[in-house]
Amino acid sequence: MFEITYYTFISLLLYFIILFFSQVLYSVLKRKKTSLELLKIIRDLFKTIVFIVLLIYANILNLLSLSVNFVSLFFFGLFTLLFIFLFTKKDNSHYPLHTKVSAILLSPIIEEVICREIAYNSDYVLVSYILGTIIFIFFHFAFDFKSIIYFLCMSSLLFLLREQSGSVLNSILLHMMMNITVIYRK
Repeated sequence: MFEITYYTFISLLLYFIILFFSQVLYSVLKRKKTSLELLKIIRDLFKTIVFIVLLIYANILNLLSLSVNFVSLFFFGLFTLLFIFLFTKKDNSHYPLHTKVSAILLSPIIEEVICREIAYNSDYVLVSYILGTIIFIFFHFAFDFKSIIYFLCMSSLLFLLREQSGSVLNSILLHMMMNITVIYRK
């Protein structure tokens, strides 16, 4: 059990260090009067790629756990869409391009790798679930009661898919689908 929390702590620390340096890089490049949207996309892409590469290099992330179970993904996807359409409001917000790219393509990778791969251990399923869910809620800055319940449900679905399929890639894809639905639902 110590190994779960150790690797989770190390990967969170690594993520925040990379986040800091990507923000510094963004601040330096921003002075060149380049497109801020493009710079934000580059910053987030840099952050995601460096994080994943370092996790693989440090043997914290194993690429062998990346396989897709289309049947599970389909049924969990249907259930998730039903949940989103029944329990969330339509959002008429206009999101900038960098927010869409980050929320749909990049954030799900980082969040799922930390919350459902590194924090996961089949010997300590309950501990893995609790640790991953707490981190997931903190990543979304969801501290009001309604948001906590919503992200608890989403985290549970993502965890169950990870547990059932044996692969974090399925929860990454489902998370991407969730974010697409929330962003483009009108």
